[in-house]
Amino acid sequence: MSQNNYNLMNGETIIAEAQFHYFLYWLPALLVLLAVVLPFLPLQAPVKYMLYCSGALLVVALLWIVALNNGKRYILTNKRIIKKTGIIQRETAELMLRKIEAVATKQSIAGRIFGYGDVEVSTGEQTDSFEFILRPHQFSNKIHEQIDLIASTAAAAGTQLATGDE
Repeated sequence: MSQNNYNLMNGETIIAEAQFHYFLYWLPALLVLLAVVLPFLPLQAPVKYMLYCSGALLVVALLWIVALNNGKRYILTNKRIIKKTGIIQRETAELMLRKIEAVATKQSIAGRIFGYGDVEVSTGEQTDSFEFILRPHQFSNKIHEQIDLIASTAAAAGTQLATGDE
């Protein structure tokens, strides 16, 4: 993973990048399956037209996959969480870890069965949702670990200042 692509601050390192669950793509996968099977179905249409339809279904499935993913990236660093979306038009949302007030994990029944879910992070002013994450509890735990690390570093620095130690 190239750290240059994320415009990191000085002293900032990438801790984790959330992965998307394959379940996000189940409908486009169904279209691909239909496109593969379509030419072999005993229909009255000529094979040439069936192949055209299969090609069109494959293009639709590919566009659907691109639209679902939309160039999304969820990156956890030691200072912030970065949410990047968009392929042509890029949009970036950044949440500073020291300002995070709440982290919530949401999973549907299917999400619990297949191991995906959403992680919602709130700073009081802003709430961002990170959808269809593979193993959302692990991503949430990594966020909590970084928040605790920042808090303990700040507490140690405060104690050091109060006692005059250097």
